[in-house]
Amino acid sequence: MNAVRPPSPSAPPSPPTAAAPAAPRGGPDLSAAELADLRPHVITLEDGKLATGAPSEPRDVGAYRTTTGDIDALFETHLPAFVAAHAPGPVPVVLYAHGGLVDKASGFGIAQQQVAWWKENGVYPIHFVWETGLGTALWDALRRWASGGRRGWVDEAKDTFLEVAARLLGGGGIWNDMKIDAAAASVKGGGGHYFVRALAKFMADHPNEIEVHAVGHSAGSIFHSHLLDAALAADVPEIASLNLLAPAVRVDTFSKLVMPHARSGKIARVAIFTMDDEAERADTCLRIYNKSLLYLVSASFEPQKATPILGMAKFLTRDAELADFFTGASADGELVLAPNAVGVRTASAATSHGDFDNDGPTMESVARRVAGVATVTSFPRKSREVAPWPEYEDVPAAAGSRSAAGAVAGAAGAADAAPGAGARRALCIGVDAYPDEGDRLKGCVADERAWAEALRAAQFEVTELTDAAASRDAILRGILELVSQAAPGDVLAVQYSGHGTFVPDLDADEDDGDVAKDEALCPVDFRKQGRLIIDDDLARIWDVIPEGVALTAFFDSCHSGSANRAPRVDLTPVGDSLPRAVVLTREDEEAYRADRGVAPVSDEADPVRDAAIASVLASEVVAPAAPRAAGVRREVLFSACKATEVAWESGGHGDFTRTAIPLLTTGVGSVSNRDFVRQVVEQFGPNRRQTPEFHGEEVLGGRILLGTASASAVAGDGAGTVGTGAVTPVGPGARTDAGAASDRQRDAVVAILRATADLLDA
Repeated sequence: MNAVRPPSPSAPPSPPTAAAPAAPRGGPDLSAAELADLRPHVITLEDGKLATGAPSEPRDVGAYRTTTGDIDALFETHLPAFVAAHAPGPVPVVLYAHGGLVDKASGFGIAQQQVAWWKENGVYPIHFVWETGLGTALWDALRRWASGGRRGWVDEAKDTFLEVAARLLGGGGIWNDMKIDAAAASVKGGGGHYFVRALAKFMADHPNEIEVHAVGHSAGSIFHSHLLDAALAADVPEIASLNLLAPAVRVDTFSKLVMPHARSGKIARVAIFTMDDEAERADTCLRIYNKSLLYLVSASFEPQKATPILGMAKFLTRDAELADFFTGASADGELVLAPNAVGVRTASAATSHGDFDNDGPTMESVARRVAGVATVTSFPRKSREVAPWPEYEDVPAAAGSRSAAGAVAGAAGAADAAPGAGARRALCIGVDAYPDEGDRLKGCVADERAWAEALRAAQFEVTELTDAAASRDAILRGILELVSQAAPGDVLAVQYSGHGTFVPDLDADEDDGDVAKDEALCPVDFRKQGRLIIDDDLARIWDVIPEGVALTAFFDSCHSGSANRAPRVDLTPVGDSLPRAVVLTREDEEAYRADRGVAPVSDEADPVRDAAIASVLASEVVAPAAPRAAGVRREVLFSACKATEVAWESGGHGDFTRTAIPLLTTGVGSVSNRDFVRQVVEQFGPNRRQTPEFHGEEVLGGRILLGTASASAVAGDGAGTVGTGAVTPVGPGARTDAGAASDRQRDAVVAILRATADLLDA
């Protein structure tokens, strides 16, 4: 069966003309009687598990729980009664799994919308409400995003910033937890595992009385990939059909868990309803990201950028096995691309990711496949109380000065710059007061203040984060805002003084097994919480530095930006000298793994979660992270020491800071980056215990210290000479037209990143 293609791509939704109130949360308020009517058809799972104790009669959705007794009653009483009323069989039973943007109340709303309709069409529905809550978390993070007036900038750059921010500020962890919950249902001890064993027993005891179908929307495809594999392993004889709507499951997961059964005929028919790539790119996610949710999942929530997702037609058709199965000359599966009005089993009017499960033509096409009939009753499409995406809200205008709670921000010097001048912005960070006494340092905050003073003297607007304010969230938020506001001609600086460390390499960008390490900075909240900033995190940000923007980082810690394994160094204090490096404990490493979504988050033993994590990992191919492209790196990093050395502090300052700042003060505008680091090393002398280094593209070594991206050679008057022979001042100067035109764009991205950062507080 070949793909059914739409006659024309869907058009993007029109932006609103005025701000509207936020969409309300939660599903419909269901009475105790309505919940009792749904009891034979709804299975709720919390972290993949059933509730313990006896079945109850809840008075509201929040109190609704499913127990093993409820599942027993389903197969002993409710399903047999329906089968008897619709004899002769086989009677279709549909297993429905909602998407990841659905909380418990909304899951009940979908069940209430569909249950009676399925039954009218002779189908017994069983809805899994698996309480993902992803939508709630995203709404909490994004509800204050730009109103209509801020949607004038809808280009690729904004989406790229958003993808990086969403990944670094929690989106990946939320998505991974959702995948673990989906898998947890089907491992031993999970509610889905109990269900499929009961289903297999019923089918063995009542042969040919029922046939099983599965329907999943979005992340419901992840749930079903694990559930159907478990069902067939439990001796459910066959899955009559699998119908996936805009599936968010990874291609490799689907290929491992589902395709062997589809090829063998154990899953008799498979259909995927989704959009083509042009329609995916015309969709919006949360009305601020200018592509579909699946694009955001692929680019941001999954560990590797551009992870192939099944519901993205461009990935499905590139995979040789899937392309042959769904679109080949003798295809066994069917790919339905929306919107289209072709055929009674292939029609779909969906024009966005969230439409499919509430679209009449789509759901009626699926029902005809499940019921095996040509005519079904009309789908009861509803204006749901919870929209797939929130409505617009007003967003306060972005302020010119930024600071986190507890941070000290100042714009002395920068405030005096000429109107329209190229911006010079810096973020300075220092952490002495680590919670664990053994980690505490004495000179990092003093370093931060010294760097801030020197940078202000060089006409930088400086934001400061010290001690308790220098959490992982705040540091990443600060760097992201710094980069996202930049326009061609701007000069940025990031300074950090604190501990550095090494963490296990989790993304396979090194091939040395357990030896491989990622370098990491240690925010104030790193111990026992795993809240570390690894070099890969920083690389994601450096890679979206706009063209024409210069960024220089000064790291007075053990972080070279180049090592791939932890060196063997002595961290014993010497006199008043303290090393700016720590070794993580096993507990710290486990917390780091948990924070990255690859280990249990609880100290208590949880065999279901452990098995679910193993199941998710086993279903995914961990590809080595793609190396950063050469020739596009725009950052310069000055590190305090080599990867095999230790950065030290003594006399109230970091040794690197104490040596570098006087040279910075005299060198801005008069030396190149390479000359600067050479002078610093010379000041350390031949018997030095640490050797500061320059890290960056060769061409950046010739750039003027803290000069614009075009200042690549040194003139005697302190000006930088660009490649064309023109002279560009190193300090604030005239802004280009492109830079001036970017102000509105800059404000929009500031709002985006601030809202994304709220994901951590949700």
